[in-house]
Amino acid sequence: MTASCTASAAYVLAVIDVAVKAGAAREPLLERAGARVLSSALERVPMARLIALFDAAVELTGRPDLGLEFGRRVQPGTYSTLGYALMTCDTLADAIALVPHYRRLVFDYGYSDTALTLVGDQVEFAWLVQAGTLPYCAPLAEATLAGWYSFGRWISNAELALTTVHFAHKAPADAAPYTAYFGCPVHFSQRRNALLFPRSLLDLPLSQADRNLHLAMREQARAALDRMFGGTEIGHRKRQALSRLLPKCEAGLEAVAALLELTPRTLQRRLRDEGLSFKQVLDDLRRELALVYLADAGLSSLDIALLLGFAEQSSFTRACKEWTGGTPTEYRRRADGGALPHRPLNGISD
Repeated sequence: MTASCTASAAYVLAVIDVAVKAGAAREPLLERAGARVLSSALERVPMARLIALFDAAVELTGRPDLGLEFGRRVQPGTYSTLGYALMTCDTLADAIALVPHYRRLVFDYGYSDTALTLVGDQVEFAWLVQAGTLPYCAPLAEATLAGWYSFGRWISNAELALTTVHFAHKAPADAAPYTAYFGCPVHFSQRRNALLFPRSLLDLPLSQADRNLHLAMREQARAALDRMFGGTEIGHRKRQALSRLLPKCEAGLEAVAALLELTPRTLQRRLRDEGLSFKQVLDDLRRELALVYLADAGLSSLDIALLLGFAEQSSFTRACKEWTGGTPTEYRRRADGGALPHRPLNGISD
């Protein structure tokens, strides 16, 4: 399992750049990352190498809080194509909801996941390290949360007053830099790594929201995922099969399994191994394609319903209400007016 855990070279290069600016020599850092030269930001680097790189960066710079410095310097490209898709979302809630769909562009499935939980008027946005994959890395956990916080402030052009921050590892000798960075109490030795903040922040509009550019960035992100994982991961192979079968109204388990040359039981088992379900992949693909099709004024609601494999237009209308908060006509009217409707966050639990 650990062999399949990788990180984007863009993220690795960002870590190296931060460490060099903090006083480390580039060559030893590249050696720890397992590559003398990274020729493309599209390459993948084993997660074990990224963990070794973080450990080396802390050692060579003498900065145990290097993860915070990483957070200060994040840019859209740090998160590959996902960064540009996030910054063009409508609201902070939309950006957070997008992360689970494309997080593998940064860290792939074998290592980490995200979870958003609503508790009263508070939100917990957590970074979960999958058990049994690789050793826990405190600098990486700190860089992840610090990067989220910094990037969130930038794309929303707001201060994002946090309630508290939790880290799963033990407290450093000096915790003052952490409190100063996040501007709130920071607790260590917690059950997971998470940012906690008022629920009202989810409605913050993003300063660079752009519907057309956002759809284009999502398309690029999907294409990047297909290039990186489409040949091996069953979730992506299933998406590709569904894309061919949806317009034929043949997107059932048996048809997809046959196209992938698998038995239905094997397909379901392999999806479960990746933390997915048949219905989840189908619903996610339909939702993403629906937003693309709805942006095309030349397609009627009936056209879109058929392209998405719905037997009846009314079924598509019900699904659209669930995804966007309105009918296809209402969604288009609001989009044309420059105010996309608030979409329910995917996978949130109260």
